[in-house]
Amino acid sequence: MIRDQWFGGRKSRSFTLQWHLTNACPFSCRHCYDRSHREELSFAEAVEVLGGLRAFCRKRRVEARVSLSGGDPLLSPCFWDLYRMIAEARLPVSILGNPIEPRLVRRLLDIRPPVYYQVSLEGLREHNDAMRGVGQFDRVMTFLAEARRSGLRTHVMLTLTRANVDQVIPLGEQLRGLTGRFTFNRLSQVGSAADLELPTRGQFVELLQRYLAARRTNPVLGCKDNLFNILRLHFHRRPFPGCTGFGCGAAFNFVALLPDGEVHACRKYPSLIGDVRQASLGAIYDSAAARRYRSGTLACKGCRLRRVCGGCPAVSYGQGLDPLKDRDPHCFLWECARPSILGPRFNKSRPSDSMPNERT
Repeated sequence: MIRDQWFGGRKSRSFTLQWHLTNACPFSCRHCYDRSHREELSFAEAVEVLGGLRAFCRKRRVEARVSLSGGDPLLSPCFWDLYRMIAEARLPVSILGNPIEPRLVRRLLDIRPPVYYQVSLEGLREHNDAMRGVGQFDRVMTFLAEARRSGLRTHVMLTLTRANVDQVIPLGEQLRGLTGRFTFNRLSQVGSAADLELPTRGQFVELLQRYLAARRTNPVLGCKDNLFNILRLHFHRRPFPGCTGFGCGAAFNFVALLPDGEVHACRKYPSLIGDVRQASLGAIYDSAAARRYRSGTLACKGCRLRRVCGGCPAVSYGQGLDPLKDRDPHCFLWECARPSILGPRFNKSRPSDSMPNERT
């Protein structure tokens, strides 16, 4: 079991390697974090990484999990052989990629069904296709319908920007019955995304409120952003586990492995903690750099929500803040009693009666 004494005994029974096999991708999404060319690990090196992950998890007595991503992970020449090895090792594996045709869905299922196959949408058709390419919205929707018929479990992720903040809930309605889970992450203004804008704090808080209300009737809407817990605290509800089950779990119960062997605390911003070509995963995990990212921002130290929150360091970084010192720019914990933040509907005399009766 992985423990973190900085949080008074935060502990996890699993550890996830978010493995970015390649940066190759047929699309040029406007919010892509990294389009750089990176020399990819060979298959022999990938086999060593997988063995190192299993050894690390055995020693720490945690369940090893793998999330294969990219770019488009299926464009890696290692993908199918590596996927088969992971499946034969009986490790839970998920895939974060682009829509695939039915024959590839069948090929995946014949080897072993992933825990889920995640694709992205950035809003309704017009906005999504402006961000990801013409026709991409319809390709994703077709894929989701075909995957559902085939028995492949899917998730959908949206990257939240100022331009699509009003499209999140309508998109969730269109996804009802098509996917198992729809969530959103806030934009990290890194790479190609540097010139895009985040919602204002007021816009973001309003979305959280409306989203929690919409969850009462739409079962595909999931919670991922840690700041949902501020509303749950304000309205005397039990917090949800946060982004990774422990709020921000960067360098705690997951790390990101890039195509060239670099290991980062989080893929969404530069957070280098080591390189698997130079050190074992255990040595990287125990390094001073990893411990520093694991401890999170100093601004959250002592906060009662820290074990299920910690904000999003990638958002802070993209806003020009220090992710290890500064508070998430969207955090509204100290302002949630102000009517200007929550609005009149959410500022009644009995907070526990004010929160929408959404699903937990």
